[in-house]
Amino acid sequence: MRGTGMRWGMMVGLMAMTAAGAAGCGGSGGTPHAAAKTARRTKPAPVKPAPGRLTFDLVRGIGGTAFAGDRACGYGEWNNGTFAIGKPYSQQTSFYREYSCYEKKGEVFPNAAGQMSYAEFGTPAQATAYGNYTKTNISAVAVLVSENTAVTMNIGYLTVNKMTLLKQVQDTCGGCGTVIAGPHASDPVPGHVDKS
Repeated sequence: MRGTGMRWGMMVGLMAMTAAGAAGCGGSGGTPHAAAKTARRTKPAPVKPAPGRLTFDLVRGIGGTAFAGDRACGYGEWNNGTFAIGKPYSQQTSFYREYSCYEKKGEVFPNAAGQMSYAEFGTPAQATAYGNYTKTNISAVAVLVSENTAVTMNIGYLTVNKMTLLKQVQDTCGGCGTVIAGPHASDPVPGHVDKS
């Protein structure tokens, strides 16, 4: 009998605790099920990925692939020439490469020089100044400026849409930087009408 009384007392205590917990879960008159449904319906806002970093390896891969498939580029390569960047900007870079196309390998002069360039400047302010200069550079399609780095697309004989290619670079680095349009942003492929 004594064991039965203890069990009965424990059951009454558990029921009281369950009732109190149920009353507390619903808040002001709600039920535990309503609170659970509300929690399931409320989804967190999607988190936008942080922009990545613009690097030469990223640009080299995207640009090299695009230009290699261009029928107007018999042979292309990244080099440290300065066809596509003039003074004082060329003197402010700590690292510079440009992609040029030749009719065939071994030629001294490219037939489409500096189609795409990648430059790392000493400071973000220098990269921004270069980007702003591109607005008036008569050979520029556009430039992507991100921190102290700038990627420039220049008009030439190739059939690749340079504006599309630059936006692909920006998308690949997670939306990094700002695209600054140049004089040929609206006509980034051969057959353009020179508006300058």
